[in-house]
Amino acid sequence: MKKNNLNKFVILTIFLLVSACSSEPPRELSSGKQIYEARCSACHGSNLEGRVGPALDAASPAALMPDSYWIQTITKGKGSMPAQRLTDQEVELVIEYIKSEY
Repeated sequence: MKKNNLNKFVILTIFLLVSACSSEPPRELSSGKQIYEARCSACHGSNLEGRVGPALDAASPAALMPDSYWIQTITKGKGSMPAQRLTDQEVELVIEYIKSEY
C-alpha cells in the first residue's frame, strides 16, 4: 500500500513540475480581436462562422440582439456556453470586435 501511495506522489509531483515549467505568464490582451481569438474562436470560429458554438456573424440571430444580451451571455454563460472571466473592458472590446465584422 505504501508503494502505491509513493507512486501516486511521484506522478503527481512530476505532473505539477511539468505544468509549472510549461505555463507561460499571462499576457495582456488589448484588442477585441485578440480576446476573441484567445477566448471565443475555438467554439465560435475564427471568422464568426460557428463551430461547437453558434455563428456570431451578421446573419446570426445574435446579431440583432442589444449589447445587454451580449454582456449577459458572455459574463453569465448560456446553454452549453460557460461564463467567461473577462473584465468589463474586455467584454466591451469583444462585443465591439464582433460587431465590427458585420
